[in-house]
Amino acid sequence: MHGALPCMVIYTNYFLREFMVHNIRLIICILLINLPFTSIISCASKKPVPQIPLNDIPAKETLLFEYEKEGFIDNNTFRVVVIVPSEAQYDELSVQQKGQERAYVSLKNYMITQNKVFDSKAHNYLMTTISSYGTLTKRDSVCSTRSCYFFDVTKKGLKAEIDSVGK
Repeated sequence: MHGALPCMVIYTNYFLREFMVHNIRLIICILLINLPFTSIISCASKKPVPQIPLNDIPAKETLLFEYEKEGFIDNNTFRVVVIVPSEAQYDELSVQQKGQERAYVSLKNYMITQNKVFDSKAHNYLMTTISSYGTLTKRDSVCSTRSCYFFDVTKKGLKAEIDSVGK
């Protein structure tokens, strides 16, 4: 009976070690998945954000302009709108990060709805294109309680390139 006790300790230690190895692998996988987004944050530069005056937009389109003018504006430009509360102290770098994340998710969803294969090649293409060709522009908002930004990804032939990725 005393001989079974050391065997039970070894058996228990084996499962504890396997449990710890599994948790370490899980943590490493989570970190690797989040790595592309952290690289976008670290590569973003602090450029002054140009302003778009509100009076350049027809009055009847001001609300639509903020909320419904997202997606492909033309064959060369993809836009997302970032709305932040005015009372919150957002710096331009964090707003740009939000814009990059929204552009990535929107373009990924666009590709999936077009029945494209979203693989690592498509992921890398989107990450590179968004970080290289994305620009943040602040525009006047129709409401004083929020600030409105456009994050535009502008590249010649962007829509055709995205449509050809993932075929």
